[in-house]
Amino acid sequence: MNSNSPVIVTGIGVAIILVAITISATMHQSPETDTFQIISVGPIWNTNSWVCTSDSDFIVDGTLRGLAGSLLEVDISNAGAQSLFGLEEGQLETFRVGAEGGNHITITRTGMVTGFITLQTSPNAQASCVPA
Repeated sequence: MNSNSPVIVTGIGVAIILVAITISATMHQSPETDTFQIISVGPIWNTNSWVCTSDSDFIVDGTLRGLAGSLLEVDISNAGAQSLFGLEEGQLETFRVGAEGGNHITITRTGMVTGFITLQTSPNAQASCVPA
C-alpha cells in the first residue's frame, strides 16, 4: 500500500464534503433568485395583435398553428419589424424573441392563427400581454 494513501483518502473526503455543501447551499437559495414570472395567452385569438411588455428584460415565445396563407409579424419597439413568418397549414411553428425592459413586442396575425404566446420575465416585474 502506498504511504500517501491516507492523504489521498482524506483529500477525496474533503472534496466530497465541499461538493455536498455547494449542492446544499444551491438548493436552499431564496426562491426569488432562480424563478421567473410567466404570462400565457391563447389558444384562441380574439384579436389580430397582442402587445407584450415588461419593466424588466423579457422573452416572448410563440407556439402557433395557422391555416394556409397565414402570416405572423413580430415587431420590437425601437427596432421595427423583426420577423415575418409564413405559417405552413397545419404545421406547429415556434419563435422566441427578447427585449430589454421598458420595450414592447407586438405580435400581429394575418389570417387564421391559433396557439400560445408566453412571456417570461423576472418575478417582481410589471408585465403584461394584452390585445392591441
